[in-house]
Amino acid sequence: MTAVDFMKQTLDFIHRGFRGAPEGLSDEQLHFVPEGQSHSIAWCMWHAARIEDLFFQQIFQGTKSEFETGGWAAKTGLPEKGFGTGQSTEAAAAVRITSLDAFREYQARVAELATGYLGSLSDADLEREVKLGEKTETLGESVNLHLVIHLNGHRGEVNLIRGMMGLDPVLLNQGG
Repeated sequence: MTAVDFMKQTLDFIHRGFRGAPEGLSDEQLHFVPEGQSHSIAWCMWHAARIEDLFFQQIFQGTKSEFETGGWAAKTGLPEKGFGTGQSTEAAAAVRITSLDAFREYQARVAELATGYLGSLSDADLEREVKLGEKTETLGESVNLHLVIHLNGHRGEVNLIRGMMGLDPVLLNQGG
């Protein structure tokens, strides 16, 4: 298996986890925020899709995000600006998906674009440097750190919140 194939396989697993995150939830449960510095399942889903969109479209390819070009803020009721990083606890708690169907369309489109881009790469392409603010890292590092590891952490957060509500987790492991 190539490194690119591993990344595609891992992102597919993460995509399946986030697609399953709202299964069986009421709107109240989808937007439930535990006490403290936690997030709702809706916020985790939004943040994950926005981060993936931001990295694959803007940072890796230098194009506008799908969220922006597709008018997804208006379709989903989500904030037009931002993607969750650096957001206050209060602002995060206020994030609401008003149309889950539209959000699922956005989520699927982002996954399709990411998979397509990864499919166009060779392992050698993963050595290309990308700029993140003042920092530079390789494309491979960026995919692994900001998408595979980071998003899988939020998938775990979704499972914790589902467990707090007495619901089954989604995709506990790669075999799930």
